[in-house]
Amino acid sequence: MAKNKNVFNLPRYRVNDEIRGYNELRIVGEGIESKITTMAEARQIAESMELDLIEINPTSNPPVVKIASYEKLMYELKKAAKKNKQSAKPLKEIQLSVNITDHDLQTKANNAKKFIENGSKVKVTLTMKGRELTRREDSKRSILEFIVMLEDVAVPEAQPRDDGNKTIVILKKKG
Repeated sequence: MAKNKNVFNLPRYRVNDEIRGYNELRIVGEGIESKITTMAEARQIAESMELDLIEINPTSNPPVVKIASYEKLMYELKKAAKKNKQSAKPLKEIQLSVNITDHDLQTKANNAKKFIENGSKVKVTLTMKGRELTRREDSKRSILEFIVMLEDVAVPEAQPRDDGNKTIVILKKKG
């Protein structure tokens, strides 16, 4: 039957003879009517179908076991975990200063546009120093220009927020 391996940090399920200490179980599975039965009867049903008895939810009352192929279940979980890992895009960061030139701002906007089109979110950080902090609203001009440059491909998740000597906004793909 099945060996219980923990690959890709998947949940560890107890299988077949590892499941102990229950008088009654709820059995589920494809082509099986969900019902409450004894442990012996559940093992007998799994053996007759040449499948494994897999403990899905030990905390419910009665515990839930699934009659299925353990290898197939783990394969599907591993495949789903791999797909989720691939689809998770990192958060890219672009740093601006108050006195950034128009050309530099345009270059950073082009880079941000590439990141957003590739599916990443972009964290834009404006760092202020010294007297720039006293005129915070005037100092935010460059971050607001940056947001306007990207308005055809991106929208801010929220209004720019102040965090000490920085103003931060996260941009995500439009629509």
